[in-house]
Amino acid sequence: MQGLGAPILELDEFAKLGPSLGKVVATSGGFDPIHPGHISCIIESAKLGDVLVVIVNGDSFLTEKKGRPFEDCLTRCLIVSGVRDVDYVVPFDAPGDPTVSGALEVIRPAVFTKGGDRVDASTIPEWETCVAIGTEVVTGVGLSKRWSSSWLLDNWRKG
Repeated sequence: MQGLGAPILELDEFAKLGPSLGKVVATSGGFDPIHPGHISCIIESAKLGDVLVVIVNGDSFLTEKKGRPFEDCLTRCLIVSGVRDVDYVVPFDAPGDPTVSGALEVIRPAVFTKGGDRVDASTIPEWETCVAIGTEVVTGVGLSKRWSSSWLLDNWRKG
């Protein structure tokens, strides 16, 4: 599906492209709602390779984490697809699994980035998967933790 900028591909569609793309960098998130920390992580991640794939967590992930998504997965994918330097967006939903490890096993990026307070094996649940598939994990990407989608929604609810 064509996004607002980058194409939005199902995981199996992306798998067909993978080997021909050069150095692939992946980052992931719920992006619900998207904020400056997310944008800065995406833009800085793109500088680490030839192609940037943004994995967007599905609705079941957000339902399990927050009770329900603020925006549905397609809406979030469309927004992310319009961010500068995003080459591909891959929605990923694995009910009962709070990680994007299944997506990483298919995408097999050279680099997986995380920003904010995701800094090591204790805060990045995909760490062991990355080690197993030979993916370098780069942390501290983007602006420091000044925003949180959960904080934004909590403040909004409180009025």
